[in-house]
Amino acid sequence: MSQYLTIDQGNSEAKISLWDDMTIVDTVIEARLTPSSVERFVAGRALSGAIYCSVVQNNGPVINKLSHLARCVYRLSPSTPLPIKIDYSTPATLGADRVAAAVGAWSDFKGRDILVIDAGTAVTYDYVDASGTYRGGNIAPGITMELKALNQFTARLPLIPFPENMGSLRGNLIGRDTAEAITLGAVYSVVASIGYYRSRLPEGTVVVLGGGCGHHLAPLCDFDVTVDEHLVSKGLNRILLYNEN
Repeated sequence: MSQYLTIDQGNSEAKISLWDDMTIVDTVIEARLTPSSVERFVAGRALSGAIYCSVVQNNGPVINKLSHLARCVYRLSPSTPLPIKIDYSTPATLGADRVAAAVGAWSDFKGRDILVIDAGTAVTYDYVDASGTYRGGNIAPGITMELKALNQFTARLPLIPFPENMGSLRGNLIGRDTAEAITLGAVYSVVASIGYYRSRLPEGTVVVLGGGCGHHLAPLCDFDVTVDEHLVSKGLNRILLYNEN
């Protein structure tokens, strides 16, 4: 049995996942990623490999710790071999998390056009075509960022908390008070964007939602979506296995 570790370092938190080949067996969210938190999660298990990606500055101490915990260690970078092709004008600036999410979606829907949405602090909308080529994508503020921006950059709009139960918003199109207007404005700006990109891509394009907000947004979409809360981690695992094999 081969076990692999994936670490997805995001803007606000890090996700550490343990994989038995291609099956996820354990995962934890760390607000602050440290060598000790990684070692604690691994708990003495023998790792065949580990892979790390970050949208912020690389965590050198964590990468060094991984080199003592796993036989092979990879840091996802623009030079890392991938199971998909990248057609992007500036590959050096393409976020590692976007690449990993694209690979994760492609691993489940090979041969299909895919709209990959990673909805977290920011929302990314990326397109992988049926040939397995990443064609590019767009970046927009996430729901929490929109809520904070409306409060920070206006004189009177209040700070509205993230709406955990978005399914309850279904059918409410127009806000009846200021709090509801802000909530619906932030949420439906993302939902509408998903629908718009889907409408402009080839017919039959699969929509895959990942990130911390993916399962919140899915009930508001009036078309089929696949929610994968481990989308980036899955992509990291598939990239690791691709390089191992």
